[in-house]
Amino acid sequence: MDRIRLTGVTAVGRHGVFDHERREGQQFRVDVELSVDLRRAGASDELRETVNYAEIADVVESAITGAPYDLIEALAERIAVDVLRGDARIEAAQVTVHKPEAPLSQRVDDVAVTITRNRDDVGAQQRPAPGEIAAPGGRTLRDPDLAADFPVRSVLALGSNLGDSATTLQQAVAALAEAEGVRLLRRSPLAVTAPVGGPEGQPEFLNQVLEVETTLSPHALLDVAQRIEAAHQRTREVRWGPRTLDVDVITYAGAQIDSDRLRIPHPRAAERAFVLAPWSWMDPIALLEGAPVRELAARAADAAGVRRFDDASEGGL
Repeated sequence: MDRIRLTGVTAVGRHGVFDHERREGQQFRVDVELSVDLRRAGASDELRETVNYAEIADVVESAITGAPYDLIEALAERIAVDVLRGDARIEAAQVTVHKPEAPLSQRVDDVAVTITRNRDDVGAQQRPAPGEIAAPGGRTLRDPDLAADFPVRSVLALGSNLGDSATTLQQAVAALAEAEGVRLLRRSPLAVTAPVGGPEGQPEFLNQVLEVETTLSPHALLDVAQRIEAAHQRTREVRWGPRTLDVDVITYAGAQIDSDRLRIPHPRAAERAFVLAPWSWMDPIALLEGAPVRELAARAADAAGVRRFDDASEGGL
């Protein structure tokens, strides 16, 4: 069997048995070796015939920065199972988790654990991490009411097509940045977008995407978003109708959430250029469920209806 190696995927995590490890965090480094048949990729030179390296790196980073484990053995197990479940072409995965800052009294350069799991191991029950809920199909869902132990990143999408939309979005961004437990990291340029769905004849939208860091639970972050909507007289009489302000939570720390109030990743985000395009302008290497956001934006059905606000020459905006 052929091999794909990713070496040195590094991120800060909160794994460990000591309080200061959970509180302060430390760097973890992960090496992954995948057993894959690469003959078709080698013969065709087609990207679709091989494993998406960026998706594997995203799986690893999400596990490192996600819910904490006491043991790096458990972190390695989580990564191996997630990698195998993510692409059926991977026959086996060898995962090495390095913990170079392990709190030992002796002088040690590195502590590492290496495990190997194959496709037969995928069916084994994976113990959910703290704050996660087992779900059908081998998935684990984050508890949407559980606050983060440490700041995590979330992507939000804003839209408006009633009133002074540019001012509304500016005020909404300021309100999010001032909310307790939320820190604004970056914002996209404004996009002018054609309405998708809803009544005919409604005005074009202004859209923007933000990345924030938050210690709020997913539901609490949604509450903040909806309070800001309400402050701008947002109503919901008509689905996909005109609105003064829309604030959607798109992602939350790489988690999956499925509650009666909130689904993350947002179930339609991967199909909406009015979210994907400004997101890709803000972060050209962003991924959504393992797929490059810029590629999803280019393929979206509404891609032709999106342009930068700076380039808008008509429509009264």
